[in-house]
Amino acid sequence: MKRKYLFLVVLGCCLLLLTGCGTDSNKNLTEGNSGNDSSNEESKEQVMICHNSSSQTSSQNNVKLDLTYTVYYVDDYVTRVKSVEEVESDDTDLLEAYQDQVEKIYEPYKNVRYYDYEVVISGKRLTSRVDIDYEHIDTDKLIDIDSSNATLIKDGKVAIDDIENLYEQIGASCER
Repeated sequence: MKRKYLFLVVLGCCLLLLTGCGTDSNKNLTEGNSGNDSSNEESKEQVMICHNSSSQTSSQNNVKLDLTYTVYYVDDYVTRVKSVEEVESDDTDLLEAYQDQVEKIYEPYKNVRYYDYEVVISGKRLTSRVDIDYEHIDTDKLIDIDSSNATLIKDGKVAIDDIENLYEQIGASCER
C-alpha cells in the first residue's frame, strides 16, 4: 500500500516538474483598449483549476492525497502553473520517504529561473509547491533536463488542452 501512494506522489511530482502551486487572482495581461475597436479586444488571462483527492486507510497507516493545480492561460497557451500537492499520514517515516523522493525529482530544476518549488513536512502533512512561469522560463532548458518535457512543451509553449488532458489522465477534475 505504501508503494502505491509513493508511486502516486512520485507521479504527481513528475507532473509538477512540468506543471507547477497555490492560487492567485485573475489578472489582465494586456493594457486596456483606447477606443471601441473590437478587433483590438484585450486578451485576458483565464484560470483552470484541476483537483484530485483520495484517501486510503489500512491497519498500518492512513494516507490522504490532495492535489490542486491552478493553471493560468491566455487564449490557448499556459502562462503559469501553480501546484500544491499534499500527502497526509500518521506515518512520519512514510512522509520522510516521500520527501526524499520528491526532492530528488526536483533537484535538477533547482537553478532554473522562473521554476520555484518547495517541499516541507509540517506535522503529519507533506506539502509540495511548484510555481512555473511559462512566459519567462527557458523551456529548452526544461527539455534538456528531461526530454519527456517535450511531450508537453511544443515550440516553447504549453497548450491549455494538453495540460488539461494530462491532469485528467491522473484522475483530476478540471474546470475552466
